[in-house]
Amino acid sequence: MSKANIKLSISFDFELAAPPALLQSDHDALCRQLHEALGAMVFQGMPTVTAKQLGKAGVTVLGHHHHLDAANLSAAAIARDALVAAAPHLTDDELDQLSRRAAAKAPSSADELLRFLRRQALALVNEYRMVACEVEARLTSGAQARLEGKLNLTNGSVMLGERDRQSRLQANQGAIVVVAGGGAASMLANCAGHTLSGPVIEVALAELARNRDALIEDWQRQGS
Repeated sequence: MSKANIKLSISFDFELAAPPALLQSDHDALCRQLHEALGAMVFQGMPTVTAKQLGKAGVTVLGHHHHLDAANLSAAAIARDALVAAAPHLTDDELDQLSRRAAAKAPSSADELLRFLRRQALALVNEYRMVACEVEARLTSGAQARLEGKLNLTNGSVMLGERDRQSRLQANQGAIVVVAGGGAASMLANCAGHTLSGPVIEVALAELARNRDALIEDWQRQGS
């Protein structure tokens, strides 16, 4: 069997005038309806025509896949601050995707919008996105400690490293500090108790959002 040695991508952008009923759909439903409207004529026909035309140049099509996306240009844009507040774990491109998906159905109430965007964001990306961090807190001995761990950008939880996992933090010491992003991000956190796997340390969503740019930059740098 032949092995592919070229990857061909062909991109078209279509500007459409759609009926009002179609514009009431959320992003997934809009894409689904457009996919159904285009049907086999496009999604099977284009590969067939492409293979036929390329065959004239001695090129064989070994496989193909397609991707459809649509943006509702009539929907009111969602403020960037609202997107970041609900989804500080998303990259810039993913925040744009979230905006497109949510715009048509976004609630007007700020509290409802935050909850709605949070649900949509976790449906888009719910994987753990971890960055190295240090926790500055007081131990039960009264000593001030700097503990190493990992901060989960998706839900704000902190997992301490094996060396510090058995540390016991002093109760009722108030907010503790979590530092990440090479020192560029400093966040207040709370300890909700202790388990066998260590202290239960949580950074609030608002704190993650306030430091989002530095945190995402650090996470992306780790993956590069």
